[in-house]
Amino acid sequence: MISVRISNTIPKATKEAEQLITRNAIRHVNRVANYFRNEVMKDMRNTPKTGNTYTKKGGKKHVASSEGNPPAIDTGRLVSSITMRPATAFGKTPTAKVSTNVEYSQYLELVYNRPFMSKESKAYKQAKAFSRKMAKDIKVS
Repeated sequence: MISVRISNTIPKATKEAEQLITRNAIRHVNRVANYFRNEVMKDMRNTPKTGNTYTKKGGKKHVASSEGNPPAIDTGRLVSSITMRPATAFGKTPTAKVSTNVEYSQYLELVYNRPFMSKESKAYKQAKAFSRKMAKDIKVS
């Protein structure tokens, strides 16, 4: 008697490849989001304080950044509020989120032209370049 057995490993290999791609994509997204968050914070710390000088309660002075630069740190509330929510394997597209819940952040970006998280910010442009460079290293082996 002759017995023939045909096996198909394509579905298993496809699933493994999909899992590998997803893990790499999540890792990539999280690295870029973390890089962006760090750049936002660094830019705020290093922004030139060439704007107006304000006297606050108690006589303490604050020198603001000039228009077109990230906001200068005064109390540290804004810079310390910048958080990153990492991407996970849930959903079709891995998405991380870098955000702040400080209410005056939008005014700084949009009204006072102090870009620090928008597409016009230095941090955004650097994170985009970092992402493109790093994407070349993502491969399925």
